[in-house]
Amino acid sequence: MAAACAVFGMASCSQDRDPVLQKPTEFVLNVPAMQDQYIELTEGNILELVSSQPNYGYSAVANYSAQMSLTEDFASYETVEPIDAHQARMSLKQADIATALCVLHGIESEEAFSTAYPDGVMPYEKVYFRAVCELAGVEGTSITSNVVAYNNIQGYFAVPVPGYIYLVGNPEGWAGPTESNAAHYADWRLFEPNDAIGSHVYIGTFNLPAAPMFRFYTQLTGWDADSYGYQEADEATDFPDVTSDFNGVLVKGKGAFNFPNLPEGEYTIVVDMSDMKNITFSLSPAGSGPVVVTKYIYMMGTLPGWNEPSPANEEAYKNFRLADRTGDGIYIGTFTVPAGDWYVRFVSELTDAGWDTPQWGAAEEDGNNVEASFTNGTYSSPYVVGKGCWFFNLADDTSVSISLDTNNNTVEFVTE
Repeated sequence: MAAACAVFGMASCSQDRDPVLQKPTEFVLNVPAMQDQYIELTEGNILELVSSQPNYGYSAVANYSAQMSLTEDFASYETVEPIDAHQARMSLKQADIATALCVLHGIESEEAFSTAYPDGVMPYEKVYFRAVCELAGVEGTSITSNVVAYNNIQGYFAVPVPGYIYLVGNPEGWAGPTESNAAHYADWRLFEPNDAIGSHVYIGTFNLPAAPMFRFYTQLTGWDADSYGYQEADEATDFPDVTSDFNGVLVKGKGAFNFPNLPEGEYTIVVDMSDMKNITFSLSPAGSGPVVVTKYIYMMGTLPGWNEPSPANEEAYKNFRLADRTGDGIYIGTFTVPAGDWYVRFVSELTDAGWDTPQWGAAEEDGNNVEASFTNGTYSSPYVVGKGCWFFNLADDTSVSISLDTNNNTVEFVTE
């Protein structure tokens, strides 16, 4: 009997330790402390919502998001993703809220905004929010909170518009690249993808005639000012060996590419101007494979020299970027770190807000630095929204590979 009791006790303990998923019944979104303040939405700033953590029966990594509406019944709403989807204290980019406001008002272009608001200013208005929490990939775990409001929010035109450049050459008839020909060039534009606005990577698919000759223009300002081609001189360069795919570089100039043996057909062209000192250009038959736009995040701290994370310092950060080249949400990069103290954190973008740019790859939320060291050449850690750096002390110059995983909110440093 004693043995039977012991076995039963062991089984009970095992059952107690096994996580059991339960559907939460309570999820509360706190009334914002700044509910009645007048808030003028500004790019680079954040708006905060704080909720409880639903009880799923065990310590689960949940995904949080916010929904916003102009009416309390949420008959129409937009979803705003927080900077860190795993935190119940949600930091929402005010630029994203401004975009959602435009969508809720049916504004899809600058012309529509000007028509709706002739003085160029949106009025303050009441905006309703609720939170949604769920376990990724687990059906039936979604729960929606109560509704709260910010009573005085002023938006602005914030509809993201893909940038574009122009293909100019014999495929379109060598029309002058001027504003008077804008309608002509409407079908000869390469656009940034909708999910990579601001990337300065432009993609277009065109029906090209046999033996096409062309170059690219960033604006329709005439023949001379904004042309990019193979060389600076206004002379075409032949590429007789090209019959299908091509990869090359662009420089500021009027030297057109000439492909005398390229057959007529539909081609996808990609121009990557994310680094204006190393502009790349590729051409391939349409449908030969998906085009993945490389996305970047920026390392801050000792290596970039503590430059303010603003567009004015883009050149300073150019060599301190981690890249996602596959679209899987994992950013990687390898850097040589000098001996001594190394402070490091990450930022997703360079904005006019500078030091107030929301940080989402930090060691600690409140700005306290976290001492770190390598064990068998590796250090890994979760990251949070904050301004605290990881702090390493290196005895020698060290090559360090960094992998930041936005799917799991983790970062790994590996010495080479």
